Amino acid sequence: PVFITPGDNDWLDCEPYIGAKQGWAHWKNTFGFFDSYWQPPKFKLVRQPNLLENVSFLYQRVLFVVVHLVSDYFDIESERKYRHTEQLKWTKQQIAINEGFFDSIVIIGHSPPSALNRDFFSAKESGISETVSELGIPVVYIHGSGHKFVEEEQFNKLDNFLRIQIPGRTSNPVKVTIKNSNMFLFDFRDGNTTTQC
Repeated sequence: PVFITPGDNDWLDCEPYIGAKQGWAHWKNTFGFFDSYWQPPKFKLVRQPNLLENVSFLYQRVLFVVVHLVSDYFDIESERKYRHTEQLKWTKQQIAINEGFFDSIVIIGHSPPSALNRDFFSAKESGISETVSELGIPVVYIHGSGHKFVEEEQFNKLDNFLRIQIPGRTSNPVKVTIKNSNMFLFDFRDGNTTTQC
């Protein structure tokens, strides 16, 4: 199956044109259950009940969590805080529910860390970095938005937290291979950029 996580260009940036609410309605109608165009996966797929665009699944001892993280000043602060609070709580629930069944975690979102999503990533304010620190297993956050490759080891000063920003837009799709559930290989299919973590 294919899962799509929303980005700011997909709906928030519609504000000056058709409005962000209309953009979000279009996104949900078009991509909200995009994975349903394929046969049901062989793994159990969990959707966040109040934010259906967020999905989680366990596959070959890797926990995948796809969350709706955007950083855009068109976003209404109260809605952004609600989303971040709810999906942070849900992400931690997925980690707790699946404890003992995974050796690494892949979190997929859209936005790079910024002041607008510090509440989600914080290590000091009960953010996901606090949980990552406690787990002590490899965790990678894969996102777009910056339009160039960035590899940040020791994300938020944690040895087990890696951040990868994929180039996006006109670049090839990135192929991510996970070996032994704790080695991440990123192939950008451009003949030049590969990285191993």
